[in-house]
Amino acid sequence: MNEMSTAPAETSTAPTPVPAEFGALDWFRAEVDRFIDEMGKPGRSLLSFVPRFVIPKPAIELTDAGDIYRLSAELPGLTEKDVKIEIADGILTITAEKRESTKRREEGCLINERRHGHFERQISLPVDVDEAKVKARFKHGLLTLEIGKDAGARKPVRKIKIES
Repeated sequence: MNEMSTAPAETSTAPTPVPAEFGALDWFRAEVDRFIDEMGKPGRSLLSFVPRFVIPKPAIELTDAGDIYRLSAELPGLTEKDVKIEIADGILTITAEKRESTKRREEGCLINERRHGHFERQISLPVDVDEAKVKARFKHGLLTLEIGKDAGARKPVRKIKIES
């Protein structure tokens, strides 16, 4: 959320007309300039264009690496202190929260910007996971978990007869 003690008067957000002699590249440049101008206004951010009910979720990948499962989650902009990992009843939960606050002076106005982001992602793990054998690493915004397997936990396949 961005707050300012004084806000300039709103200007029109209508697309900038581009003369006919300009090509598509000039139109695109005008649209990018308009977008950047909009982003500089108080209370605006890239997430202002996303509906409030959309909750960001990190991209994950779960792979079978033989004797372990490997899970990777992309968490750009976060540090290991921002992330919490829990595992219980075959459900892995990754939670992260980040808060930022900055203050600066520009042309006599005090600008105070605050950002807060939070997400929680739950992943159902395979039946043969050994919850006691989990290792986590975090480097350059990439969380990697190595999750051990329990060979005794594998359940044999049982065929079910269909009655008529």
